Amino acid sequence: MVAFSKTNFEDAKRANATKRLEAEFSSLDWKRKQMDLYEFYQTNDLCSLDSDYLQAFYTVLKEQMMPLVEELTGTKLTHVSASCSMYNAGDYLLVHDDLLSDRRIAYVFYISPWNCHRQWSETDGGALELFKADANQLPVFPVTNKIFPQNNQLVLFRVCEKSFHQVGEVTTFEYPRLTINGWFHGPAIEESAKAKSASQQPSVIIDMHYISPRKIDIDLSKWINSVYLVDEVKQNVQKKVEMFSDVSLEQFLLAPRFTSLLGNLCDDSKLEWTIKGPAHLRKYEVLSFKSLPKASPLAELYDLFTSRTMFRLLYDYTELDLYGKKAKAPKCAIELQRWERGCYTVLGDSSTYADCTLDLTFYLNAQENVGVITYLVPEEEQQQQASGRQNDEQPTSSSYAECYEEDPVLLTILPKDNVLNMVYRAEGTTKFTKYVSHNTHLERANNSGHAYTYILSCSYKE
Repeated sequence: MVAFSKTNFEDAKRANATKRLEAEFSSLDWKRKQMDLYEFYQTNDLCSLDSDYLQAFYTVLKEQMMPLVEELTGTKLTHVSASCSMYNAGDYLLVHDDLLSDRRIAYVFYISPWNCHRQWSETDGGALELFKADANQLPVFPVTNKIFPQNNQLVLFRVCEKSFHQVGEVTTFEYPRLTINGWFHGPAIEESAKAKSASQQPSVIIDMHYISPRKIDIDLSKWINSVYLVDEVKQNVQKKVEMFSDVSLEQFLLAPRFTSLLGNLCDDSKLEWTIKGPAHLRKYEVLSFKSLPKASPLAELYDLFTSRTMFRLLYDYTELDLYGKKAKAPKCAIELQRWERGCYTVLGDSSTYADCTLDLTFYLNAQENVGVITYLVPEEEQQQQASGRQNDEQPTSSSYAECYEEDPVLLTILPKDNVLNMVYRAEGTTKFTKYVSHNTHLERANNSGHAYTYILSCSYKE
């Protein structure tokens, strides 16, 4: 990582040109970029913009900076790409590595033209945040370094298997984060080198671990609203799943059970939570069920959703082969997640949604905009991004509306307490949980010390 400050990137002779460059930002045509990975504004490539000083900046990058970067890095370069980006309050770009085709060196040039705000601080957000990679070349928490915007500063870094980084959410409402950014490109990597690189990457990143139904018999009448145990209602649920592939069952658990679970979550300081990554796919905390006392409400919740009794109930709701003579090897995965500001999941590798599953989602201390889940069917370009992550401060795809002739969103689940959301996810359908902004208002449950939303997430396979 190399950063050039104002003193060694600009001299007095170029001061006027820099001011003109800053002024041209106010007349640019900005396009909103919005996906699972990012939200911000961007322009077209600099070489196509009708702006004198931005065109001149592009010429400097190509004719003066590229030879210098070649000399500094010892990397053969062929051309440069560039665009302008603007991040307003709440905008962000989540973890990625930039590794795509002929990208060799990434750069970010910061513009903060306000006399009272030339340099940003922690309270403003918007930092370029760097991550370390583990032995499997996957990014791990926490962030190892932060570079905050500073007017007329240029940052360069090499693009490689471990160049994981993100743009932290802009939290100031007073100023946008303005940059010119892109890559210096070089000759394409030879196939042998590509194969070697690919062999070092894990082909599948395990999302959840599946287990067989546990031989536990549960008295459902002590857990579940009696309405949902009536045969006629079960049949109606089954018809809805068959027609729409989803159904929401409100007030699913008995009120005393729900209250007991929420109390256990909020009041027990001995619960073991660990952050779940890797950082380029997700960030939230998961509860260790193994650490729970057997008689605790949360341990009993785990028993309920992994029991053969629940498999049978889900068979009644869906007619999937989760129970009975036709059931061969049904299995389930279960997580209890803890969500707060800064948590997210993004579209995963295509291998993670190759099978059909029945997804259950259940919220405790549900709060607006925390844990919003979107189901969609990505087209080929989005699948490539999910596995290879082409995006940086200059993503190669744009918003949903620009990528699809029709709305790709199949379903959005909004947080609501004590509602069992049941979704049959067909092969090829994926999902992500929207990034939780730092501006989101969170309320504490039961006067606890922290404001979290808890999500019970289960997947069942035939």
